[in-house]
Amino acid sequence: MSKFRPTMPMSELGDKLTPEQREQHATTYQASRGGHFKPVAKPVPGTPKK
Repeated sequence: MSKFRPTMPMSELGDKLTPEQREQHATTYQASRGGHFKPVAKPVPGTPKK
C-alpha cells in the first residue's frame, strides 16, 4: 500500500515552505505568454547601472 495520499491540499504543501523557498519558486501568470512564469527582475529606481 502506498504511503502517499491520493490528494493533498496545496495549502498544506505551501505551509511547509520557508519564506525564502516561496520567493525562489514564485511565479506570475502571464496570459500573453500562456502560463505561469518567473517574474522579470525590474530595476530599482536610484541604483546606478553597472
